[in-house]
Amino acid sequence: MRSFSILSTLFAIIGVLLIGFSYIFKESFEPLLVLGFGSLIVGSFLCFWAMLKGEKGAVKFFSVVAFFLLSFIITWTEPFQIIRVLTWMKN
Repeated sequence: MRSFSILSTLFAIIGVLLIGFSYIFKESFEPLLVLGFGSLIVGSFLCFWAMLKGEKGAVKFFSVVAFFLLSFIITWTEPFQIIRVLTWMKN
């Protein structure tokens, strides 16, 4: 594994943890959720960069899978949370 794959996985883990903490700590739900999704997006961009560089290994795909899977789960269970997140990211 090379640097972009490691960074991609690191940002994915941080994003998943922040999204999980957002449901635990209800008083700071929006900032944690936005930081979590932002971290997952950065991890996904690093994953695509690692693919362009031709880095070997499949661990780098964890960030893309986590991003789409968490987006699907949150949209399925609480559809209006995505609107809140997109509004926070816009501002």
